[in-house]
Amino acid sequence: MLAKVSGWFFTKYFLSLSLAKKIAYIAVFIALGVVTNSLVEINVTPSNKITFTYFVCFFAGFLLGPLPGFLAGFLGDAIGFLLLPQDVYWLFGLTLGFTGLFAGFVRKLPLYGRKGVFLKAGIFFVLSYVLITCFLNSLVNYWYLYLFIWNGTIKTVFWVWLGGRLAFQTIVFGVNVGVCAVVLVIFVTTRLFGFFKAELSAPQKQKEQKERQPEPKAS
Repeated sequence: MLAKVSGWFFTKYFLSLSLAKKIAYIAVFIALGVVTNSLVEINVTPSNKITFTYFVCFFAGFLLGPLPGFLAGFLGDAIGFLLLPQDVYWLFGLTLGFTGLFAGFVRKLPLYGRKGVFLKAGIFFVLSYVLITCFLNSLVNYWYLYLFIWNGTIKTVFWVWLGGRLAFQTIVFGVNVGVCAVVLVIFVTTRLFGFFKAELSAPQKQKEQKERQPEPKAS
C-alpha cells in the first residue's frame, strides 16, 4: 500500500535514489526556487514580475514527482520571503506549489517514448497556462492588490485588470516555456541522469515482447 501511494507522489527515478540523493535533489530545487523567487526576479508592477518560477516548478515536479514539485514551489517562495520580506501573502507560495504538484501528476500520464514525454510536457504547459496563470494565479494577484495596494477598495474591475495582466504574463510564460523546452530536449536526447528511462525504454520493451511472441500456426 505504501509503495503504491509513493508511486503517485514520486517518479520511479526519484524512488530509485538513495535517501541522501533524494534530500539533495529536493534541496537543490528549493534553492533554485528561492533564487528565482527572490534574487533574480524583476518587479515591473506590484502584480507583474519577470521570473523563472515556472521553470523550477515544472522540472521539480516533472523530474522528481508531485510532492517534490510542491515543496520546491512552496518552500522556495517561503524561504525567499524570509530572506527578502515583503507583504505576507502565502497564497503566492501555494500557487507555485500547485504548479509543481500539477507537473508531477501530468508526468504520470501513460504516454511513452520521446513523443510521449514531449506530449506530456505540452499538456502541462497548456493546462497550466489556463488553470494556473489565467485563473488561480490571477485571482491571487488580484486579491493581493485589493488587500495590500488598493487598501481594501476595488480600483479596477477584475476582467479589465486581467486583460492587462495576461498581456504581460503571457510573454513571461512563453519565455519560461521556451527555456523549459530547450532543457527538456537535452534531458531526453542525451538521457541525462536517467530521468526518463522508464518512458524511453517502454517502446523498445514492447517491440521486443512482440518479436518474442510465436507466430500463429497456419491452419
